[in-house]
Amino acid sequence: MMKEFEPSGDFVAKVMRNVYAFEQKRRPQMPLSQRLLASRAVRFAFSAGGILMGILNLVRFYHSAFSAVICR
Repeated sequence: MMKEFEPSGDFVAKVMRNVYAFEQKRRPQMPLSQRLLASRAVRFAFSAGGILMGILNLVRFYHSAFSAVICR
């Protein structure tokens, strides 16, 4: 004769916590660079920085190419 199994009240929570821990160990960790580039805010900051650097480079080019002409 078998007794009827009566799980504890937090049985499901414990099992799921163990399942999540096991899955976390199996999943390869993403490098920091990939995690940062997955962030929308970081991608926006990189884009804004690139645009700003491009504008500054155009200003630098303008001054280096045409400042001699203006000074004459």
